[in-house]
Amino acid sequence: MKKTTKGTIAIAAAITLLLGGAGSLAYWQETATITASQISTGQLRVAVDAQPVWQVTKNGASTPTTITDINAFRMVPGDTVTYSVGFTTTAEGTNLKASAAVTGGAVTGLPTGVTSATVVTYDSASVTPTSFNVPLGTKSGTVKVTVTWPWGTAGSDTAANSMSKTINLASTVVTVTQAQP
Repeated sequence: MKKTTKGTIAIAAAITLLLGGAGSLAYWQETATITASQISTGQLRVAVDAQPVWQVTKNGASTPTTITDINAFRMVPGDTVTYSVGFTTTAEGTNLKASAAVTGGAVTGLPTGVTSATVVTYDSASVTPTSFNVPLGTKSGTVKVTVTWPWGTAGSDTAANSMSKTINLASTVVTVTQAQP
């Protein structure tokens, strides 16, 4: 091997040792920590309050009496029977908009001359029985079904039309639904 070739190899080996073996290249590095966090979800709920209340107002009376056992109670002409059940809505969410609907509660099997009416109150105001807005927070409502049998109604004295009949109150459903904001 020529001296020039040996010299070139020696110089290349020296440069390689100086660059790679004499130490590492320096660079800067820094770390920052982003604190963990949580996002909470809201809620939209409806619940029936306790037990329903059955009351009867007798012909000529101004104060209703609580019916303790509706299965043993027998309605007669002159009675007004009221079924009341409360419900509570809970709506939580920064951008939540919701509505509610009351469905069902139909009264069937009414004897001649007997009428029924359903009234829904929510957040201290009467609403239509079909739908209403649900504000944020916890609010209360009541579904009240009244069956009225006025005294002296035509047909009320005829056994075939009114005696030993069963009046049926169908289930009432309160549904809360989120609306698009």
